[in-house]
Amino acid sequence: MIIIVSQWKKKILQLLAVILVILVFAAAIPLMTGQLNQYIPAVGGWFEDEHPSGNPMRVENEEPSSKYDQVMDQFVIKLQDFYLEDRP
Repeated sequence: MIIIVSQWKKKILQLLAVILVILVFAAAIPLMTGQLNQYIPAVGGWFEDEHPSGNPMRVENEEPSSKYDQVMDQFVIKLQDFYLEDRP
């Protein structure tokens, strides 16, 4: 059985072009990942140079708070208690 394909040179060139584009993207992905290694945390580590010290829960020493700050702190605590009491 003989199949005659019209414009076979054009179709082969299109197929080769598609294969070339796929190969370029396949080669570019690892190269770009290597270049962005320092900037993207999923690919590289931003925290490799950092060495935290001390208690992570430490509180900064602040100046004495004003009356407004104390009232707001108490309000927030009361709201938290109110919403925690509603849960079964």
